[in-house]
Amino acid sequence: MELQPVLEIFGAVFILVGLATALLFLGRIRKARASRHWPTAAGELIQADLRHVEVEATMRDHASALVTDFRYRYRVKGQDFEGRRVTFSDLVNKRKGSLERLRDEYRNQKSIRVYYNPENPGESVLKPGASLYNFTPLITSLAFIGFGLFIALYLPDLVQH
Repeated sequence: MELQPVLEIFGAVFILVGLATALLFLGRIRKARASRHWPTAAGELIQADLRHVEVEATMRDHASALVTDFRYRYRVKGQDFEGRRVTFSDLVNKRKGSLERLRDEYRNQKSIRVYYNPENPGESVLKPGASLYNFTPLITSLAFIGFGLFIALYLPDLVQH
């Protein structure tokens, strides 16, 4: 069996994964930028805290991440909604200090301003717009694309020589 077709397929898979995740992250950035122009509603902060999320990496190893744990209520056109999103980068791993500053900013507030999507009022955010944290996951996507190109285009030549 010739190695080149296998490497090309393997490389193509890496490229496709990189492109798919890049599109996902770019869509989130687009929505984050659009949120700066969303209307606002008065809201009530129910909870502003941080929590550890544990992920089982293997049978013996566990990893944990510190994430925001916010809850708030708001009303749009007579309908009540509840939200949890603080920023559009809530799902990105952030430094503990950044998360603590975010928590402390809201900790003693009861009345808040909630930005909501006019096309889907159930979608909301407390801090609109994109931040550096929205762009950092693109590094991983670009690495997948680069590695896929290397595997598909250059590795077959290196293996043959």
